[in-house]
Amino acid sequence: MPGERRGHVGWESVNPYYEGKKHPEPTVCERCGLLYRDGHWQWADEVPADAFRSVCPACRREIDRYPGGYVYLRGEYWTDHRDEIMNLVHNQEEEARRSRPLNRILWIEPRDEELEIATTTAHLARRLGKAIQSAHKGELTIHQAEGEPLVRLVWRRD
Repeated sequence: MPGERRGHVGWESVNPYYEGKKHPEPTVCERCGLLYRDGHWQWADEVPADAFRSVCPACRREIDRYPGGYVYLRGEYWTDHRDEIMNLVHNQEEEARRSRPLNRILWIEPRDEELEIATTTAHLARRLGKAIQSAHKGELTIHQAEGEPLVRLVWRRD
């Protein structure tokens, strides 16, 4: 995809929410209930009573209102097909969260003549933008500065 940049092997993350450390196991997120076990945050059916407490990176991003990615929907088409597109967006988020529970939509807000969708990760923003483009055609552009973790996708169809 034009404009798409990804880190390379040995790439040092500049993401302020990259933890770069191991939590004591088990640790539970006080806000969403994810469990840190086996070296990553995951869904848990049961949380041990003696689990340590912390806040996962996705909840910290939500608290700080600091997205990892944005998707902007522009043009008349999205307003005429809003329900269909929003169902697609929510289904994609749900599917992504099954295997990557830190992938979340932080907010969906109208801005002038566009809709802004903020996500916790660039990965989820890319997934949403590509799914919308695949299902509804239109034009998708990806903007990401060299070395920056934040990605902005603009989808347009008039």
